[in-house]
Amino acid sequence: MSQLQGVTAQPQLAPSNPMQHDHLLHELESNEGQLGACLRAVYEGEEVEAFQNSLANRIKVHEKDIERMCNKNYQGFIESVSELLKVKADAGKIKKKVQEANRIIVESGQQLMKSTEELRQYHAVQKNILGSIEALGLCMPVLELYGKLLEQMSSKQYYHALKTLEQLEHTFLPRVKGYTFTDLLSDGIPQLRENIQKESWKELTDFLAMVREKSEFIGEVAMQQAARNHNLELAQEVRKALTSSPIDPEGCAQDVVDFSPVYRGLHIHSVLGKKDHFTEDYRTQRKSQVRLAIKPHGSWSGEIEDYKKYFFNIVGFFVVEDTILHTCQSLTHKGTDDEGLVTRALVHDFWYMAVSELLAVLRANSASCTDYHLILKVKQLVVWFCHTLKGYGFEVIKLNEVLLEMRDHYDELLMKAWGESFKQIFDMDTYSPIVVTTESEYAGVTEVFPYQAKSPVTKQSYPVTFPFSAMVPQVYSQLQEFVCQCTSYADQLDLSQTDIDECVRKTVNLLLSRVLSECLAKLIQRESLTIPYLTQIWVNLNHLEGACVNLEKFIAEKTRTDSEGVSAPRLYGVSAFQEAKHLTERKMTEKLCAKVAEVLDGATYNWLPKEAISATSDYLGDCLRYVTSNLETMRNMPSDALISLTSTLLLNLATAMEAILLSDKNPRVNLAGIASFGLDLQKCEEHLRECEERMPSLSASEAKKVFTRLRELVNMFVQEDWSVYVTEFQDPHGQKRYPNVTPKMVYNLLFKVRQDEKKKHKVTLNRSTSKKALMKMILRKLEELSQESMRDRLTPEKSDSSLASAHSDVSLGTRDAGKLGTSSSAASVSSVKRGKDRAMTLKASPSKPMTLKASPSKPMTLKASPSKPMTLKASP
Repeated sequence: MSQLQGVTAQPQLAPSNPMQHDHLLHELESNEGQLGACLRAVYEGEEVEAFQNSLANRIKVHEKDIERMCNKNYQGFIESVSELLKVKADAGKIKKKVQEANRIIVESGQQLMKSTEELRQYHAVQKNILGSIEALGLCMPVLELYGKLLEQMSSKQYYHALKTLEQLEHTFLPRVKGYTFTDLLSDGIPQLRENIQKESWKELTDFLAMVREKSEFIGEVAMQQAARNHNLELAQEVRKALTSSPIDPEGCAQDVVDFSPVYRGLHIHSVLGKKDHFTEDYRTQRKSQVRLAIKPHGSWSGEIEDYKKYFFNIVGFFVVEDTILHTCQSLTHKGTDDEGLVTRALVHDFWYMAVSELLAVLRANSASCTDYHLILKVKQLVVWFCHTLKGYGFEVIKLNEVLLEMRDHYDELLMKAWGESFKQIFDMDTYSPIVVTTESEYAGVTEVFPYQAKSPVTKQSYPVTFPFSAMVPQVYSQLQEFVCQCTSYADQLDLSQTDIDECVRKTVNLLLSRVLSECLAKLIQRESLTIPYLTQIWVNLNHLEGACVNLEKFIAEKTRTDSEGVSAPRLYGVSAFQEAKHLTERKMTEKLCAKVAEVLDGATYNWLPKEAISATSDYLGDCLRYVTSNLETMRNMPSDALISLTSTLLLNLATAMEAILLSDKNPRVNLAGIASFGLDLQKCEEHLRECEERMPSLSASEAKKVFTRLRELVNMFVQEDWSVYVTEFQDPHGQKRYPNVTPKMVYNLLFKVRQDEKKKHKVTLNRSTSKKALMKMILRKLEELSQESMRDRLTPEKSDSSLASAHSDVSLGTRDAGKLGTSSSAASVSSVKRGKDRAMTLKASPSKPMTLKASPSKPMTLKASPSKPMTLKASP
């Protein structure tokens, strides 16, 4: 149709009213009118009948005009009719042709209309296709992007999906507004964002759960790397116990854990504008996890495996946080002051929380631990732990401090364990010298204990007998092992070598002075130990004391300090061996003295023989033989110890002999009994001299003084020199025959002799009265002298003049003379009251001697002069 319009340049619109028909008819009537164009206009307007009516009306008008003209011009009309008839024939032909043409045209037009309609439809389809192509060209990227979005979400690429969603919403969807699917897509975008956020958080939750499960392995990886970086020396059993799986030397936390969920979550929430919410939730979750990590699990048994998992989990947590800190710091706003997912302050808050709980756990579990091996392993694990986290910038000072606190408990457990070892050694020892028969056996002893033989040991020297028993090398070996254990704990505690040396020496001193000393004291106090056993113990202690110098060198070697310096510390615990030796000596002395006392207490002594016995007592011989045999077993002891022991034993023997002589169990003694006792005393003195020959320093011992005093006392009574003793004792500056005898001893023994004299001798009244009076007078004087000596001992500052004033009781002078009986020129005996007691005083004139008459035939005279001491003589 448009092509036809292009061909015809004439009217474009079909007639729709009479005016238009008139115009068409006018064109047909004019010569210039074109039939085809007019017909086309008529048929296009679809008003053919109306046009035909107009045409018929115009024909009628023209017929009228023709009729009028014909009437006017009839001839011409006839001619015209004739022409017209001619034309009519032609017109009929033309009409047929026109009808045929019209038919053809109508058919062609119908076909054309059909084709045109089809063409129009095709044009519409083409237009729709082009519009669809154009619309699809705009929609396809949207759909492709949406498909990509769904694919990314299905593959859990949520950050990329969020970026795709942002691009879809702000770039592509505005280009295709008005479509239903775009409206659906636009309405579904918030839900997609929410789904991405939920999936991102779920992914983060899964990540946190996975990190919680792998924290132990992460911590183990980090601690193994720290051990290599710091060259930590761990005990083989500790390293074996703490390493459960092979570790990649170059591995790190990012090799073990995929941190992409965290990064994606942070990016996603940053894009969604919810970074603060994400950060807060993450920190809350990690705070809960750190509380779980620092709490010991419910099945905690206190074994090293529990400590291992506990520390590995804590290290794993902080390694993850340190990685997050450095990789997510201002991740979404690099170069700005925005905080990252975690901050250094937050991580340190977590650390302080963990340290507080760690300290409580370590203190509680170490205090209840009874195995020092476990505490040592825990210490090494804590040191390992500190080195690891110190490398990540965390402060570990308080952990080092708690290790120092744990050292006290560790030392206590060590000493307790070593105390049991010492007890076992003491129980198993035979306390007999070690005898070796081969060089290997000899080397086995000398390698353990630093012993230097007095003479070179050759093959011909075997078998070789050591002076000490098996206890010595075993105890020394235990002391060395104790030093190693103390050094193992003090090592790697950030202490100087001097501090380590001081700590080790302090602990060793406690072991020696408290534990070993107590064990030795219990050993020595055993009643089952005999003198040979005690002697061997003393020898053992002496060798251990001498080996303390080597022990100090061993400590210095272990602590890498100088043991030769002037200011080098020394082991004051060595005094434990000295005290043990003194205790051993006392125990030996107690046993020997107890045996001596037992023998002497069981002795029956005849103090009232008719005449002196010529042989020593059997009990004394047994006692001296026992003492001699036991002193022989002590030959391996040094001379000073042997001298001290012998001196104490002899002193005890002398004291026992003195106690026997002066014992209150014997109320009466005669001079023959004292003389018999003198023989026993002589035997003891001979034994003392034999000991002095072997040990010259005994000459000044207390035992010799006691024996000397006893000898003077026995001689005094054998010679009956009581009056001489009294006179000499009252002269502080004069020479004395019995300087070591005390008035109390003389009084005690003289009183017993007097008691025997009372019962034994029955003489005449005069003699009995005179001798009784004399002995009573001497006893009274001895009692006074004893009391004065006691007062002098209580007041040593008292001058010698007080003793001289006592001489006035028996003095030489002219002012007091009297008689005994009826003689006025003889000495008088008077009684003077002193308190409740009576004292007898003898007064003499220088020109007249004092006479005491015991009988008419045998007078007893008492002579005194100003220059000579008073003597009491009896005539034969």
